[in-house]
Amino acid sequence: MKRKYMLFSLLGVLMVKFGFVQQKTINNIACLVCISIWYILCEAIDFGDINENPNGPTVAVTSQLLTEAQKAIGNSVVTSVKGILFTQQLTEGQYPSSSRYTGLTSNYNGWYTGPIQNLNEIIKINRDEDLMTTAEAFGDNNNQIAVAKIIRAFLLQNITDRWGALPWTEAFQGIDFPQPKFDTQEELYNYMFVEVDEALSLINIDNSGPKGDLIFNGNMSRWKTFANTLKMTMALRISDANPSLAKSKFEAAIAGGVIKSNSENILFNFGADDGSDNPWQDRFESRVDYLLSETLANALRTNQDPRLFKYVEPSRDGSISETNFPNGIDAKYVGAPNGYVNGNVQDYSLPTRTVTGNQRYKSPIYTSAQVKLSLAEAKLKGWSIGSGTVESLLKEGIEESMRFWGVDELDINAYTDAHTSATLADIAYEKWVALYLNGPEAWAEWRRLDMPVLIPSGNAVDPRIPVRDAYDSSIEDNNSANYASIISIQGPDNLHTKLWWDKN
Repeated sequence: MKRKYMLFSLLGVLMVKFGFVQQKTINNIACLVCISIWYILCEAIDFGDINENPNGPTVAVTSQLLTEAQKAIGNSVVTSVKGILFTQQLTEGQYPSSSRYTGLTSNYNGWYTGPIQNLNEIIKINRDEDLMTTAEAFGDNNNQIAVAKIIRAFLLQNITDRWGALPWTEAFQGIDFPQPKFDTQEELYNYMFVEVDEALSLINIDNSGPKGDLIFNGNMSRWKTFANTLKMTMALRISDANPSLAKSKFEAAIAGGVIKSNSENILFNFGADDGSDNPWQDRFESRVDYLLSETLANALRTNQDPRLFKYVEPSRDGSISETNFPNGIDAKYVGAPNGYVNGNVQDYSLPTRTVTGNQRYKSPIYTSAQVKLSLAEAKLKGWSIGSGTVESLLKEGIEESMRFWGVDELDINAYTDAHTSATLADIAYEKWVALYLNGPEAWAEWRRLDMPVLIPSGNAVDPRIPVRDAYDSSIEDNNSANYASIISIQGPDNLHTKLWWDKN
């Protein structure tokens, strides 16, 4: 090394002495000589692994990706408030903007860059020949892919049921499609059915499930039930838009195995720390602003429905004079007018402390009650779903809902004995009640069925209950041509353009 350095130096001196170069050029040569020496030195030295961080993996850990993706289900889907307000299960207290249907343009990009991108990465890693062996430390490759596909379809259904058309087939491809086209909602539903069926074909219950699984802790039998219940729900959702496809997919889901009892309810498991706890607990820890809606209060009171006493707490200061339960036991269960400033929240009933006072409350994703009521509707349509009548399935749905909330058996029997009608309106009403605090499903099923009849909130800017979210203005600004194209197909970008499956 010293010899090479001396050679470069001697060459420079000789060139100057004999006039081969000017002083200005000497400086340039000196720089080149220094660079050459540095290159030689670096090439000769082995730094080993001192620049490698043993705690910083170069490949994403799939268990962590799965955990983060699943958190979106608990934080942004099953505990979201918007659908609960629109279906008038609850209303707001001091800040009724959402109850008045204002400020309801929103952006779907966070779903793409967050949970869905994490799921895409899980699938990619477990398919990559160079990475899949390492990924197997976190569960069987196919089972990891299957779970990622199931959750991806679940999240996609949630967001398409909000906005309708979305970029999908050209999304997630970076510079290849910087402005992706929108897929219609019909195309998205067709894609989701394929996604779920592919997931079901990949599941092997004898192999290890994915690590980092907050919902089932890697139990693939439960994930199979989740997939079929999701498929059943999607099928019923499109029953007015594509009856034949809906029927075939619904029947296939039932044959594959859906939730059969409350013991199989699919619930989201929250943690005890502030970063992973139940959002309802956080909301009521910081601001008490969600009250029992007078719409739901009056419906439960009129029908002497004992779920009134399980869904909410008695008001601290308020009471009603016209009660409907024996001995006036419902007097302290007070609903607030929808869309008004209900500033004195203590005059009204608040959601039960079972939910708002428990950091680890398990929020329902799908329940036996929802499944039984869906089966009752399918039976009414004449679909092949096995045993049971419309009447018996409706009754089972009511019973499962009440048992889930801890209603006494004598009260359950009294209610079902008094409510024996089994029309579509009866099924729709009971589903609305049973989906209490499951905003996305309650809102979607109410839009599909248009029952029960709800009166728009007072003081609403537009006296119509929204049937979709509008796209955020940035969507039009950043993808104007494709935005204009899909609006010409789907309809005006406002809160009142019905989605593809919303035919009533």
